Amino acid sequence: MERYLAIGKETIRYHLIWQVLISIGILCAAPLVLGVRNLNIQETARVVEYYAVFPGIVLLVPIFLPEQNRDIRDLIRSKYTAVGAIYGIRLVLSIVVMMAVSALFLYALKIGECEFPFDTFYPGLLAGMVFLGGIGLLSYALCDNVVVGYMMPLLFYIVSMASGEKYLGKFYLFSMGTGSYEEKWYLALAGMLFLGVGIAVRSRKES
Repeated sequence: MERYLAIGKETIRYHLIWQVLISIGILCAAPLVLGVRNLNIQETARVVEYYAVFPGIVLLVPIFLPEQNRDIRDLIRSKYTAVGAIYGIRLVLSIVVMMAVSALFLYALKIGECEFPFDTFYPGLLAGMVFLGGIGLLSYALCDNVVVGYMMPLLFYIVSMASGEKYLGKFYLFSMGTGSYEEKWYLALAGMLFLGVGIAVRSRKES
């Protein structure tokens, strides 16, 4: 148990803290980029789906990044702790942070008198984050290139903006703006699958 706690502390101190600061910075910049006060439900959905999902990419994609350093990679291989467990700890910490910053952002929208149902927008926002982050993590695991890991979810985001729900169907990113929430279940399940497969692939490469 102490070994896992030490891994968690090291992750927070040397890696996760920077991702947290960037995520908070993105969300805090929302008033400078778009309006976040007195929005109706459709306008709030656009803010949540088009903007607030980006911390999911920031927090989930770099889970394998420390191992880009060969010394760290060799050190991990020499330890008795399975590399999959290390990735799992990092993933759990990132998801906890993601849930916290998402809740705080929606709370800020409520303070700004924006109209939206928290009980559907909160899981909807998390679903979009997990899906985009999962695409990036899996791409990173397969290509061993963090740049590709960041590019692939952004590419899907652009495709979703350009093609709309006609071509993406249940995997349309911006369904809440149209009043539909069913798509978020598909995004959440696919995102979790991508995360699991990505960690499994990367763990096998590092073992």
